Amino acid sequence: MEEMRAHKRASVNIKVAYRDNGFAYKMGRVINISRGGMYITTDTPPDNVDGYIIASLDVEEFGKIIWTHGRIIRKTDKGMAVTFTRIDGKGLDLLLSYQGVPY
Repeated sequence: MEEMRAHKRASVNIKVAYRDNGFAYKMGRVINISRGGMYITTDTPPDNVDGYIIASLDVEEFGKIIWTHGRIIRKTDKGMAVTFTRIDGKGLDLLLSYQGVPY
């Protein structure tokens, strides 16, 4: 099957703290990321599939936090797929280039 995604994904294992529409802070792990979005594994995915989140990715390799805003586009019992609406572009570029994803 041909890949239909607009952006190449990188497999990662990054701690993330996020806040959904319920405004409670929750924890998870980003397991893949691209220029367009990310997938977060978490024990507590939000109930609202059409919700928005604010997240901070703790990129330990660089000692950097990458701030993101995103819209939840898919939810599973193990996590959620998020498309970025706002992000620290320089931080994301640094992370993706470190992971070998071309500009």
